[in-house]
Amino acid sequence: MRRAAAVIAVALLIAVAFFTFKDRSRPQPPGAKEPGIQQPAPGQQPEPGGGGQKSSTVVNPGNYFPLTPGSWWQYLGEGNEYATFKREVLYVKNDRAQIKEDNGGTVSAAVFKITDDAVTRILFEGEQYENTNLLDQAPRENVVILKAPLAAGTRWETPNGPREIVDVNATVDTPAGKFADCLKIKIEGAGSTIYEYYKEGVGMVKREFVSGDIRVTSTLESYKINER
Repeated sequence: MRRAAAVIAVALLIAVAFFTFKDRSRPQPPGAKEPGIQQPAPGQQPEPGGGGQKSSTVVNPGNYFPLTPGSWWQYLGEGNEYATFKREVLYVKNDRAQIKEDNGGTVSAAVFKITDDAVTRILFEGEQYENTNLLDQAPRENVVILKAPLAAGTRWETPNGPREIVDVNATVDTPAGKFADCLKIKIEGAGSTIYEYYKEGVGMVKREFVSGDIRVTSTLESYKINER
């Protein structure tokens, strides 16, 4: 029973936090080179900051979800064996990119579309072990992951509850370093809350799933962002 509960918790984590979002917004007014396994290289790692107001320059959601060929992110999990996983960008074409995710138990593939106002998942396959290029397949869904404006209060609905940007100046400590000025996203599910943190130019640096006494985290351990 204990193992079954752990598997269910991770299934919820993956399904709610990353793979099930619908595009229905309600916006509020706008207010590395390879780092090595232990630490990002200087200059590629974001410097710590005081969490002040962001620049008035318009920043696209895609800046917080970099998808260049060969880029990868390794996450260290706590609270469940499947919370440790690796993501890798396999293919990129025009405004689409395909990510492979391997958590040691299964390998999945997702195709994302990047526009000026959203990062949207348009296709997902839960069991994809062959690295098949899916970029030219017709979209099968319209699941918004990040949405403009990138300001506290921007909110949109998902099948599992609302998703909202609650902070744009969050600071997150990870094994890969300290990241300032992160977006903090809150996802309210049925009996659970998930927080995701995104850093511009890096991507997701932490994900935290909380349901009663269950707490599962995936924190950035190392990464590589290739140049375009």
